[in-house]
Amino acid sequence: MRMWLVDPRIMCRQHLLGEHLEVHMFLTHLQKEKGIKGYLENNCLEPRSIYQRHQNLMREMIRRGYNHNSSMMETDFSCVGNLSIEQQYWEINKKKSLKTLLERCKECNDRNVQIQFASHNHIVGEEKNGEVNNSESNKVES
Repeated sequence: MRMWLVDPRIMCRQHLLGEHLEVHMFLTHLQKEKGIKGYLENNCLEPRSIYQRHQNLMREMIRRGYNHNSSMMETDFSCVGNLSIEQQYWEINKKKSLKTLLERCKECNDRNVQIQFASHNHIVGEEKNGEVNNSESNKVES
């Protein structure tokens, strides 16, 4: 199980749907109070981000026209409060996660390149029109 925590737009169908399933599995794992140390140490889990990640994956699935029939309620995550403070606030190394995904999956890598190209062209177009967009939130790192 793994949370990639990369921009869902770059994910191929398999990785998008796979992470969505695994987010549900992580929640069940936490609700049953099973150990998570290995997931944390292997850069696979960020407990406090599970709900928001589910929402982001769900939005991307719907944007692509996929069915989504597995809701999560924010109240389902009270189990995260049972973890130690260190575990609750554990953070995935997102740059490492992105690098790993792009090395493993040609389709995700291709999608990442397309999004960067489109984002660059959008910014260049704005600069030509006299508008400059300094926002980094739209860029996907490689």
